[in-house]
Amino acid sequence: MKSRFITSVLLLFVATAAGAATPTYSTGGVDVYTPCGVPNLPWRVLSANKVAGWFNVAGFPAVSNWRNGDVWGSDFRNTGAPDDREPGGGSDLPQIYFYAGHGTCQDPPGPTDPDYISVCSQVGPDFNDIGATSGWGSQSGGNLQFLFLDASCPMDLISLGNEWFPVFRGLHVATGHSGTSSHDTLDSPDRSDVFATYAVGGGMFDLYGLVSLPIILLYPPLSVGDAWMASGLMDVESEVCAVAIAAGETEADAIDRREHERVTDGRSDPIPNWFGWKWICN
Repeated sequence: MKSRFITSVLLLFVATAAGAATPTYSTGGVDVYTPCGVPNLPWRVLSANKVAGWFNVAGFPAVSNWRNGDVWGSDFRNTGAPDDREPGGGSDLPQIYFYAGHGTCQDPPGPTDPDYISVCSQVGPDFNDIGATSGWGSQSGGNLQFLFLDASCPMDLISLGNEWFPVFRGLHVATGHSGTSSHDTLDSPDRSDVFATYAVGGGMFDLYGLVSLPIILLYPPLSVGDAWMASGLMDVESEVCAVAIAAGETEADAIDRREHERVTDGRSDPIPNWFGWKWICN
C-alpha cells in the first residue's frame, strides 16, 4: 500500500442534479520533473487541484488525489511489471481519472508509435506505453469509465487503432491531445479547469463583486466529448488536436457515447466492438 499524502480541495455551495449519478474519481498531477531530467511543468498540480475541486463540488466521492512523486508509473499499468495495478492509487480504482503531467511526443508520430504517460517518481519505470501496458475497465477487473489526460501527445490520431482500441475493456470515453514534438500541448493553468466545469455543469458566482465562489449547475453538464472539444485547444501550439474516443457494442452505440455520454449518466459499461472518435485542431 502506498504511503502517500492525499491532496484535497474544499469548495463551498454544493448542489447536485436530482437523479444524476455520482461517480468516484481520482486525480494525478505532476509538476516536478527535474529529478528525471526533463523540464518542470508549473501549472500541472494546480490543474489537478482545480479539477478535483469541481468534482468535489459536484458531490463525486474522491478515491485519491496524488501529486508529484506520489504519482507512480504503476498507477497506469496492468501488465508487464510486478508492482502493476498498484492498490493505493491505481487509475482503474475510480470511475473517473484525471491526469495532468508530461507525455512524450514524436516528430512526426507513425501508426505504430507509442503514446505515453510520463511521471517522475522513485518507483519506476516512469514511462508508460499506453497501448502496451494499460487496460481500463470492468473486463480488466477495474472500474474506470472516463479517462482524461491533459499531457503532451497521449492520443495521437494516427495511432489510435494500435494504442487506444486495446485499452478499452469497459472504459467508456477517453480524452487527450494529438501532436508532435514541434507542435505541442502547453502547460496551462486554465484548460483542465474549464473542461471540468463543462463536464459537471458549473461556473463561478460573484458575490457582490467581493468574492467569487464556485457553484454547481449554472448550466447543464456537457457530454464528455463536447466538454473537451470546447476546452481542449486552450494553450496549445498550432496543429495540435483535442481528441475524444468512445467505445460501444455497435457503431451507433459508440457514436452516441462519443456525442452524448456525460460523467453523470450512469450508463452501463460498453462492449468494445466499435469505436467512435472526434477531434478539433488548432
